[in-house]
Amino acid sequence: MSEPTNPRANDSLAAGKLSLSVRNIGGIREKQVTFEPGVTLLTGPNATNRTSLLRAFIGGLGGSAGVLRRGADSGHVGITIDDQEYTRRYERTAGGIHTTGNPYTEIEDVVDLFVSLLEDNPIRRAVRSGADLTDLLLAPVDTDELEAEISSLKSERKRIDERLNSIDRERNRLPKLENRRTDLREEIAEIESKLDELRDETGNVESVETESDEIESIRREFEKTQTELKKTESELETQRSIREELQSDLEQIREELAELELRKGELEEITQDVDRLQERETTLSSTVNELSTIAKQTRDVLAGDETVVSELAPDDTVSDLDPASQSIECWTCGSQVKRHAIMDQLDAIEQLADKKRAERRQVRTQLDELESQRNKIEQGIDRHQELTDREREIREGLEQRTEIITELVDKAESLREKLTEKQSELEAAQTEDSNEELNLYEEVSELEYERGQREQALQEVNEDISEIEYQLGKYEDLEARRNDLTDELKALRSRIERIERTTVETFNQQIEAIIDRLEYENIARVWLERRSKGNDTTFDLHIVREDESGTVYEDSIDHLSESEREVVGIVVALTGYLSHDIQEEVPILLLDSLEAIDADRIRELVDCIRTHSEFLVVALLEEDAAAFQNSYHRIDATEQLS
Repeated sequence: MSEPTNPRANDSLAAGKLSLSVRNIGGIREKQVTFEPGVTLLTGPNATNRTSLLRAFIGGLGGSAGVLRRGADSGHVGITIDDQEYTRRYERTAGGIHTTGNPYTEIEDVVDLFVSLLEDNPIRRAVRSGADLTDLLLAPVDTDELEAEISSLKSERKRIDERLNSIDRERNRLPKLENRRTDLREEIAEIESKLDELRDETGNVESVETESDEIESIRREFEKTQTELKKTESELETQRSIREELQSDLEQIREELAELELRKGELEEITQDVDRLQERETTLSSTVNELSTIAKQTRDVLAGDETVVSELAPDDTVSDLDPASQSIECWTCGSQVKRHAIMDQLDAIEQLADKKRAERRQVRTQLDELESQRNKIEQGIDRHQELTDREREIREGLEQRTEIITELVDKAESLREKLTEKQSELEAAQTEDSNEELNLYEEVSELEYERGQREQALQEVNEDISEIEYQLGKYEDLEARRNDLTDELKALRSRIERIERTTVETFNQQIEAIIDRLEYENIARVWLERRSKGNDTTFDLHIVREDESGTVYEDSIDHLSESEREVVGIVVALTGYLSHDIQEEVPILLLDSLEAIDADRIRELVDCIRTHSEFLVVALLEEDAAAFQNSYHRIDATEQLS
């Protein structure tokens, strides 16, 4: 095992330094520390505020760590990097600790999971306990946003499919319309031909000299009445058709209004559920925060935090607190308690906090689902007034159409009576020749009406054909857009899968290299397996051992040594850091609580992961730091933090 001569082998490392200022956080009253790019070893014995400094660092980065110093009303963390300043302020209020400021990043969960690789890192704890790693490793993936985007794309594709289907149906109509156009043109030509013949006949009929002006007036009145009757009957048919359409629309609107009335009751139930879950989420968040504060303060006590210990155990020296049997003053109740008892309670508190976090995630998921349902219902209910107004308009329209139809029926009946009367007058007044001429005029009038009907139909057919041809011209663009949507949907659906596969590949590559470097003799392989069932994915951690005879077998993580479990936990957290490209957002890694790993392996572990971030800060005991050469930047906690 050898240490590199150039600890900053990564060419992307920043040239600038990072300055961290801390006031009244953990056991630190007021300190300022500068970190060089690359690896920084934060060295010193217990109770030298190494962990307090790292927790302050995490708080300044945007994580949830950083506990206000006992007895202080306010605290502050400042980070300066690349001439940019970031701050985190802590104020003690009646309701608890209020946090404000402008941290390095707003992604608290990501910092806690993948940047802060301290003892209480959720992933390291999950590996120790054998808990499921899936949700933790995929925490940065906003599945709700992806699902919403997928839903939007699917809706657009559905609309395009409906339009394409409509165009296909219209395409199928086109041959019939073209045939209909040809037939109408032929019918119009035939009518024109008949009209020419009738006009010739009308010109050849000798006019009767005795035909009076009165007969001519009756004939004109007859033709006028006949034309008006045909227009009235056509208008009557149109109005009846409109009334039927309005009646159909009214029935549909009434059905939708009835459904919305039912959904109002559903909305009330959902709102009650949302209020209940929001109250539960608030309670769980408060509980998690309180448990986290207790756990952090307890860890500081167990770690021998200088200030906390001096306040809680004034009669003991720092070194006296190391034995597990040593009694110390419980910071919560003031009684003397064995250290191992506090350690047991700390485990219980952290397990309870994890349980409450899991319950909170479940509650938040339920809240998201209910909020989505409520939004959809509210959007529908917003249409209630629109539908009510439309219903009123249709009812008024139906009343108007009924009145118009009644008037047209009466008018048509009156015109028929008038037409019969005029026809009788003509028959009584005309001679045989004039009757023949009248019949010819009537036939001409009938043909002209038919020609008008055919021409109107031809115009409508031409308009239909033009519209279909226009839609057909859009078909290729719509198909191209649909293909693009399908590709986008595939890309979205595969994004999570790619992240999952990348996570597995990254872990397997990293753990193989690290296990090989750290030379754990009886571990043949550690690997992560992605298992999918429907839309659910799980990550299974496999441990393969090799006994003295060379036989390999799969073992449980529960049987790993403490050192092996800590290494695996760190690599899993590092995997999330790399697979989600966290280094582009937060180019910093903080590493602590490595006492379970021997010094040589710590050195090799640091060498393996040092190139993955611009700043790597490792807190070490002095005896572990002694295994490192002097090529890394060092900060002596005894001198600079005490």
